[in-house]
Amino acid sequence: MAGRGFIAYNTASQRRGLAAADMPSRVIAQVTPEMLRWAREQAGCDLEQAGKSAGKDAASVAAWETADSCQRPTIRQAQKLAEAYRVPLALFYLSHPSPDLERETVPEFRGLDPETGTVRRESRQLRWMIRQAQERQAFIAELLEHGGEAPQTWVGSAPLDADPELLGERMREALQANGQPPPGSDKERALDWWVERAEALGAFVSRYRPDGNQYWSVEPAEARGLSLCHPLAPYIVLNSRDAPAGRIFTLLHELAHLYYGQCGVDDLTDENRMPDNARLLEQRCNRAAAAALMPAADFRVEWPKAGEDLPDKVRRLADAFGVSRQAIAVRARSGGMRLVSEAQYQELLRVWDDEYREFRESRSSTSRREGGMPTASRVLKEFGGRYTGLLFDAYAQGQMSRLDLSEALEAKFTDIDAIRRFC
Repeated sequence: MAGRGFIAYNTASQRRGLAAADMPSRVIAQVTPEMLRWAREQAGCDLEQAGKSAGKDAASVAAWETADSCQRPTIRQAQKLAEAYRVPLALFYLSHPSPDLERETVPEFRGLDPETGTVRRESRQLRWMIRQAQERQAFIAELLEHGGEAPQTWVGSAPLDADPELLGERMREALQANGQPPPGSDKERALDWWVERAEALGAFVSRYRPDGNQYWSVEPAEARGLSLCHPLAPYIVLNSRDAPAGRIFTLLHELAHLYYGQCGVDDLTDENRMPDNARLLEQRCNRAAAAALMPAADFRVEWPKAGEDLPDKVRRLADAFGVSRQAIAVRARSGGMRLVSEAQYQELLRVWDDEYREFRESRSSTSRREGGMPTASRVLKEFGGRYTGLLFDAYAQGQMSRLDLSEALEAKFTDIDAIRRFC
């Protein structure tokens, strides 16, 4: 069951099957021009980028994509394009895109480009992040359906006009978070605490780590996370390049998306710069997330205790509640609080930028530590405990072979026992 569909390019067997060393260098690939063009456009790659990947110029790639041209890439060049587009080589041999391949992506909840004033186009990296999430969600939904799993009734249960404050309280109760603050001031441990509760509720939570390949990393400025609605497999992705405190807020924000039944992408864009059709939903998800993380009564009690200087106050409260400074500012600005003005809120945007820069400057040492993370820990963070546990259940029931399991978890065959001990 592993490696479903043609969109995915994320299993060991696919990589082995497309290894460059196994490819004849001068054999012409009888690929379909339409599929070459379709795959490139789906990857958000222009002709020049594609040519660079294949070791040719843009004109050559354009000729390969032209039906009445006699020019075609070699197998080696086609394999390089497949790697660049993050698709299996076999896709290029199809006659045309199938309905499954043309699966709808996450709706555009993108901010506006400050230079052009137009809606930003998803980067190649974000498009891959979305595709990977869709593929994994479809895979786990198939397992759940086969097992007779009941739908998650909370998904899509909140009307858009529902009071975000009440939705936040409802989410906090469903997560069984009342009276149980995250342990200590360690934001990574606090994130683990919230993720465990979201998965116990029925969501699947993935911490996006693109195969250890930094080229495919997505900057938090473009996407801090995303959500994909499904009655059996509600799916949340958190961008591991974001600070742990930021991911806590993103987790609750995306959970609110699932309650509203409308998937989306969360980024660092100021709400005032969002398209009109996205602003209301994003504001409501932000308010619901803030209410879930910081109950109104507790927040009002702590606010005056945190001092007078606003940036310091926000910082202290962020540590007290185990969330990001952005979450504190959103909560203080909300209609139920009105503890900061819009002008003060906009000034705090600068503070958030500083926070992100500080995090990125310290990221090199963190990345080295993460690079040495044991496989079992990496798998559980990247795929989530619920996703991993269901795959092991399917393996135990004979629905997957051990090789299927290792490929689905992108782990070595010999690491399976170690991963199982962590589940």
